[in-house]
Amino acid sequence: MKNSIKYVIVLMLLFGVMAASHEVQAQEKVDVVTMRNGEVREGKVTGISEAIVKFRYTGEDFDYELHKTDISKIQFSSGRVQNFEQATSDVPADGTHAGSSADRHNKIAVMPFAVITNDPGLTVDQLRTFIQNQTANTVRNEYGTLQLQDPMTTNALMAKAGITTDNMNTFTPSELAIALGVEYVVFGSVNLTNKGALTTSTDVSTYKDKNERSSGSSRNKGSVVSTGSTSTTIEYDTTVDLRLFNDRGDNLYSNSRHAFGSSTDAYEGSISYMLKRTPFGSKYGKK
Repeated sequence: MKNSIKYVIVLMLLFGVMAASHEVQAQEKVDVVTMRNGEVREGKVTGISEAIVKFRYTGEDFDYELHKTDISKIQFSSGRVQNFEQATSDVPADGTHAGSSADRHNKIAVMPFAVITNDPGLTVDQLRTFIQNQTANTVRNEYGTLQLQDPMTTNALMAKAGITTDNMNTFTPSELAIALGVEYVVFGSVNLTNKGALTTSTDVSTYKDKNERSSGSSRNKGSVVSTGSTSTTIEYDTTVDLRLFNDRGDNLYSNSRHAFGSSTDAYEGSISYMLKRTPFGSKYGKK
């Protein structure tokens, strides 16, 4: 009888130890990201692309984007370890990545925008260059850490290299960046769809008062005068696409946005919104 009791107690202790061990293991099932600066981050790796690792801290719902060049290794909860040292071991001390010359480092160019429209009344070539200049101005104000190549220089270098807006799609982003002597290249397109004309009219009525005297008495007599005006405006539906690449061909940012407003310049707000959310923008890492 005593032996039976001891046997039951031993079994209960074993089950307790096993349960506690299982609970500890369940709590430790996290991905551990070791950064090149020695920082250790624990949580969940939610995605890996060519240049970015998406990471979520334990207990949070937001995904952070970590550059692979900043990561030393990832130890996944499954036990698998992925090293990034080999891929980034040739990063020079000045911060330029593999394949990026010092002359191109931290330089950015904005390509002429593609403009797609069903409105024959729009001058596409002029609008393309105008949007390029506006985007470059936003980049200059927004990306203080990068050196902007003036659009006039960009277009001149394109012409010398035989790159036009018609054949630009036959070059890779890496080839274009190297041809322009920059590390980063911004590409964009604006789709302007003419939805038709909207006519509005305004009618204004005024009362003119006149005093008349007759047989020693006076009375008021007036008339109503109506004036009106009519105006016609063309409404557009606008969609903007924006992409950012480096000189290795890595896609660092890609997004499309439907613009608010119906005027031809409705694209401005969408371009500004997306540029602020690229890896160099002031809203980076925020939803």
